[in-house]
Amino acid sequence: MIDHRAPSHFIYLLLLAIFWGGAFMFVKISLGSVPPLTIAASRIAIGAIVITTITLKMGASLPRTASEWFYCTIIGLTGTVIPFLLVNWSMQYVQSALAAILMSLLPLFTILLAHYMTHDEKFSANKLIGVIFGIIGVGSLFYGAATGIDSSLRTYLALFGLLGSSFFYALAGVLIKKLDNKNPLSTASAMLISATLFTVPLAIIFDQPWTSSPTMPAIYSILVLGIFSTGIASLLLFHLTHLAGATFVSYNTYLIPLVGMGAGYIWLNEPLKASYVISVLFIFLGIYLAERKKLSSQ
Repeated sequence: MIDHRAPSHFIYLLLLAIFWGGAFMFVKISLGSVPPLTIAASRIAIGAIVITTITLKMGASLPRTASEWFYCTIIGLTGTVIPFLLVNWSMQYVQSALAAILMSLLPLFTILLAHYMTHDEKFSANKLIGVIFGIIGVGSLFYGAATGIDSSLRTYLALFGLLGSSFFYALAGVLIKKLDNKNPLSTASAMLISATLFTVPLAIIFDQPWTSSPTMPAIYSILVLGIFSTGIASLLLFHLTHLAGATFVSYNTYLIPLVGMGAGYIWLNEPLKASYVISVLFIFLGIYLAERKKLSSQ
């Protein structure tokens, strides 16, 4: 466990939360005129083009061994293809703010997976206490946002789909930590290229995207999703995971609901309730407790 975090770690964490938190809103806008598979394939392909171009321009190389490509492909499937498909399908039936809130279980999944799959991110009492406080904070946001939602079977399946996406994101984060290749440009490019090779054929077969008539807001949203929420975010994810560990990176999911709530307050004139402020305090207290130096036994 790292006892003292560099300020840059928290800056990267906040940027990741902004890119991923805003993605739910842009996915919701895109779903109005673009099928879910096409959204996933488009944003992944755009992200792959952006990051691979940056990689080559900076003189970095793509992975050179079959084993590295295989590992990056597994990360692409678990951290991009599967969760993107689950999120896009689920958000047809769940509000974007509620979808972001449900991602808050990711740190709990990450702590459990990291304990068994890594040698330097073992389970500890202070991590558990921090996660509990974080979930309490996000849970209070969930209580307000979930009021009045449809109670149909399809809605509950969508909620389980979002929980499933949290698990796969957590698994991918732990797998990234285990990569021998620590160059985030190289590995992020390989992951997105591999994910593109899976999702584009699926979109062509099942969605037949040439039959869609996307609106301009949907096109702009997909561009933002591809460039920032997929391409740049993947680069940040790989870089920060190697710097700070998968568990620390997973704390961004506590911040994601706050991004959604803040965007609603600033751009949509949605009310800022007192309960939101209390939730924020619990969330940041949870991150502090999980990260503070563990006291040595007396």
